[in-house]
Amino acid sequence: MRRAIATVSMAGSLLEKLEAAASVGFEGIELFEADLTYFPGKPEEVAARARDLGLAIVALQPFRDAEGLSAEERSRMLDRLERKLDLLARLDTHLLLVCSQTRPDTVGDPDRLAEDLRLIAERVAARGARVGYEALAWGRHVNDWRQAWDLVRRADHPALGLVLDTFHMLIKRSPLAPLREVSPDKIFLVQTADAPAITMDPLFWSRHYRCFPGQGELDVESVLRELFAIGWDGWLSHEIFSDDFRSTSARQAAVDGMRSFLFLEERLGRPSLPARPHARGVGFVEFVEASERAQAFRDSLRALGLLRTHRHRSKNVELYRAGDVAIVLNLEDEGFPHAFQLLHGLSVAAIAIETDSAQKAKQRAEALGATPFVSPVGAGELIIPAVRGVAGSLLFFLDPPRPGATFHEIDFVPDPDPSGAPDIGLTKVDHLAQVVPPAELASWVLFYRALLGLEPEHRTDLVDPRGPIVSRALKSTDGAVRIVLNSSPSQTSGAGRFLARTAGAGAQHVAIACRDLLAAARQIPNELKLPIPENYYVDLEARFGLEPAFIEDLRSAGVLYDRIGHGEFLHLYTRSMNGFFFELLERRGGYDRYGEANTPVRLAAQAELDRSPAEELTRMRGR
Repeated sequence: MRRAIATVSMAGSLLEKLEAAASVGFEGIELFEADLTYFPGKPEEVAARARDLGLAIVALQPFRDAEGLSAEERSRMLDRLERKLDLLARLDTHLLLVCSQTRPDTVGDPDRLAEDLRLIAERVAARGARVGYEALAWGRHVNDWRQAWDLVRRADHPALGLVLDTFHMLIKRSPLAPLREVSPDKIFLVQTADAPAITMDPLFWSRHYRCFPGQGELDVESVLRELFAIGWDGWLSHEIFSDDFRSTSARQAAVDGMRSFLFLEERLGRPSLPARPHARGVGFVEFVEASERAQAFRDSLRALGLLRTHRHRSKNVELYRAGDVAIVLNLEDEGFPHAFQLLHGLSVAAIAIETDSAQKAKQRAEALGATPFVSPVGAGELIIPAVRGVAGSLLFFLDPPRPGATFHEIDFVPDPDPSGAPDIGLTKVDHLAQVVPPAELASWVLFYRALLGLEPEHRTDLVDPRGPIVSRALKSTDGAVRIVLNSSPSQTSGAGRFLARTAGAGAQHVAIACRDLLAAARQIPNELKLPIPENYYVDLEARFGLEPAFIEDLRSAGVLYDRIGHGEFLHLYTRSMNGFFFELLERRGGYDRYGEANTPVRLAAQAELDRSPAEELTRMRGR
């Protein structure tokens, strides 16, 4: 199998796309003809640049409106074909992709279609090239790969073969078992694309929602397993059409594409990556803040039961702990933490994931294209492997804790806060929620999936009174690490306001598990909690038929409630601090979700508190 990527899968100029593909290790590219049309130079220059970069031009595509035409239009089609074959020669490539007919004013008789394909194959073969035929899911007469294979067999020409596209095959739910009857040497090219599992017009779905395998919800692996089972081992090429990828750099799309291939190959038993680490939990979450403004955040941590237990040996850094929860407060006035704080304000600058091998985790991250980061350390201090994460923050990797060798025992000295903190029963970090721009959502889904083996759940559309939010939750098999990614096209939604307020800080909230949330909530000052409307509790009683006394306990504590089957979920939110907030929660009876049913209530309450003075004046005038 050789890795290629279609130029249509990347944004930018044609030369930028070639350079991006080569920089991450692709061996070939599919040249989308529109990219050549916009190129100011000659085709020979493209061919030469590709050769210089070590890239093969795998195919030129697409050649449309090829079969089932009237006699007059067929003649014109053959003239077009000859010009395309001239172009093929100038590009030094030898495969032309023909996609199935979409025009309604064409003949659909299979014998006639096969005759046209054979005629095309004869013209192509005379020029020393080959033609691959692809069934589009919205094709007029041929919209299933089995129909395309039937025509290839009927035409029976050595220069004519099949082009398979996982997107078209999977959204049509075409049977895959018949692939075992296809001769592998008649499959000239396989294109890969994933997509979210949504229902819509296939053409619109294809043009706007395709993504790299591992980023969506289609079972791309099932197609490749069948192909490998028959011994196919040719060019595999990503072909992505997406509004999001058109908003990113060619380099980022190329990184995602190669990361996708590495992920796929590992899943298919052909690994070329360092072994995947086992994610054991969240080791610590590191905040940055200006030292002169830090007291309010310190007070919030104490009110939530987090006690300052240590100070760093050589830096202005404090450690707050409760149970297995560790919050680092970095108040440095130089280096990366200071730069991150100047850009984003109070924010999460780093997350540490505990793994079975920190060094192996870093090696795998770098093999997946992550950017390494080295923090300056003092004599005798711990060097913690790290790479860049969401919004330029850091993702640290920790080894399993050993007595006397944990990060806080090596880098910190005990220095408990004499004012103490209430023990409210915190146990561990349950999950982290990060906000990313829409163009980055699929990228980070694939990153966490490929790096740590976190599996994504189905896309969830959250209801925000000020704009839609798309959410993808990922978790490790044992649930020890959970990360929720949120994105919104609206600048006025909760996610959009957070990105605007913090200049794209990334992590918006940390959810901490408690032994008994109602007991914990009674110890948390009301002024720290997010106010929940009374109407929520009236509706809650009607929806679940809860006992009035339990409803009153929830209402008086500001706690929200959800139930699925026998599982129950209790949670509360703090008020926002520079857009960031904490969530405290309790899972009962095997509840494994995130309380999405309550998200609209939380978002509406936050929006009410986030009103600008101008908005509030407008609201008051409207009364």
